[in-house]
Amino acid sequence: MNVLLIYIFLDVVAFSAIIISVLPFHAKMLGAGPFLVTIYISTFSFIQFFVSPILGKLSDKFGRKPLLISSSLADLVSHLIMAFASTLPILFLSRLIAGLFSCNISVGSALVSDITNPKERTKYVGRYNSAYSLGFAIGPLIGGYLAGTDSLNPNYFKSSIFAAAINIINLLILIYFLKPPKREIAVSSPAETTNTILSLLKYKNLSYLFILYFLVNFVFSGLNGIFALWSEARFNWGPQQIGIMMSFVGILLAFHQAISINFFVSKLKEKRTILISILSIFIGIYTLSISFNYLFLSIAIFFCTMGIGILNPTINSLISLNSQNGDRGSALSINQSGLSIARFTGQPFAGFFFQSISINAPLYIGLFVLLLVKVIYFKKLFRD
Repeated sequence: MNVLLIYIFLDVVAFSAIIISVLPFHAKMLGAGPFLVTIYISTFSFIQFFVSPILGKLSDKFGRKPLLISSSLADLVSHLIMAFASTLPILFLSRLIAGLFSCNISVGSALVSDITNPKERTKYVGRYNSAYSLGFAIGPLIGGYLAGTDSLNPNYFKSSIFAAAINIINLLILIYFLKPPKREIAVSSPAETTNTILSLLKYKNLSYLFILYFLVNFVFSGLNGIFALWSEARFNWGPQQIGIMMSFVGILLAFHQAISINFFVSKLKEKRTILISILSIFIGIYTLSISFNYLFLSIAIFFCTMGIGILNPTINSLISLNSQNGDRGSALSINQSGLSIARFTGQPFAGFFFQSISINAPLYIGLFVLLLVKVIYFKKLFRD
């Protein structure tokens, strides 16, 4: 388990060093407007929608380790291409390669489920996500520092080479230190479902979780997609300032996924914890929409990170608990595909309204969507 936590931590350090702090300004420097910037950010997720279930199924059949190795190798190639990307098509190619093979979250989450018992699964999924968040705290800070403070001319070469070096270290960790579970996961279908994606989507104890996960992450992904440009417009920030703020975000996420989630789940159980998380995101986005200084911004970030920090691992835990061993990787990968849809639709959606109406327009639309989610799913989540 410790090797897996180190792996995901380093993987996210490399990923977030580029995508969060540098990529928006890199694409903008090459001539992209806000809408096109969010298209480039969401390219990875668009490809993931198609390949994530396939990669999850391959991990069920051939094991988690080979898929994690291929994921890290693809990230290495992607970051090396990005280091020399002087045109938008080359930058697009780097995101395409990463999207085709990346499966660190879905397959890593399935591996956590493989090596933990049901009673402790939520706790260890939270630790896994906490390692993710710690990487998210450090990566943007380093990437932003290497890229500099000039939003018009970021030093993307240094940041990309740093990310590639981390990918090489991770490959060595996976090859030499990660041990697969002693007992192979059965691939045969459970009696009550067939071993197909369609059957999992129709399974009522899973389908509503997939939909809920998508809707909330559609809103939150839109916020992520425009945050760097929103901060530049509101506070005149560059890559370095974005990196510092996202480091703060990562620390808060790690806290909520290691501490807050255990508190809420132990007191309210998983489903009511989801209600609290949606309310928290709503409060955070509303506060962000009225932010005019760093105090309001900090409050907004606290509530947003608490909401998403406890929602995603809680839903993933419920999905793993409600699915059979042979289909667990597929179920979690379907959820990851839902996250991919949320990102490749939510981010350009937010970018379009950011560019064509106002910088706060995506926030207002997000608040409306969250309100609808709260109303539609309140009874199901509160009563069960």
